[in-house]
Amino acid sequence: MKRIILLIVILFCSAASYSQDVLEVIGKETCSCLEAKKAKNPNLSAADFKSELGVCMLKSYSDHLSEFKDSEKADFSNEEDMGKLGENVALKMLRFCPDLIIQLGRDATKDEGQEVKKEDPSLSGEVVDIKWEQFVTLQLKDQTGRNYNFVLLDSFDTASLLTNNEIKKKDKLKVSYTEVELFDAKAKEFRYYKILTKIEKQ
Repeated sequence: MKRIILLIVILFCSAASYSQDVLEVIGKETCSCLEAKKAKNPNLSAADFKSELGVCMLKSYSDHLSEFKDSEKADFSNEEDMGKLGENVALKMLRFCPDLIIQLGRDATKDEGQEVKKEDPSLSGEVVDIKWEQFVTLQLKDQTGRNYNFVLLDSFDTASLLTNNEIKKKDKLKVSYTEVELFDAKAKEFRYYKILTKIEKQ
């Protein structure tokens, strides 16, 4: 009886670790594939290196797809599934090519550090009018004579120039803004409004 129980335990453990064994094979093959691509093109950019990793991993995974249980197969259209697969394979790769995984981590950190905050668009012009209604609207005329309306909707560092009446008609300003789609109750339709994010006197 003890032998039968032991056999069942061994079989269960083997079944449980089956996918792990397949993942190890995929991890090893992905490392070999990536090392070959790295040797062929040592100057791969961080983005290309990451892309090649994905190609190598998916190639190996596809080759061994039949070795996974149906319940363990990743859905290629499911971002969460693919993320988990990538994490599992990366853990196995640490055993075979830790230097490549470390490089990927460094590249990712470098990319985050190099991310530059996108600046809001800006426009310079002369103050034509300031309307104090439900929302304050600043009207500017640019060098070509075209008029633009900017709405004060949010608080920001230089908003006090407007709220404290420090801006007058004919003043020269440079404003930054974002465009937001809001519902126009009078026109009964959604329209894009330029929302002020910064005001500079010139």
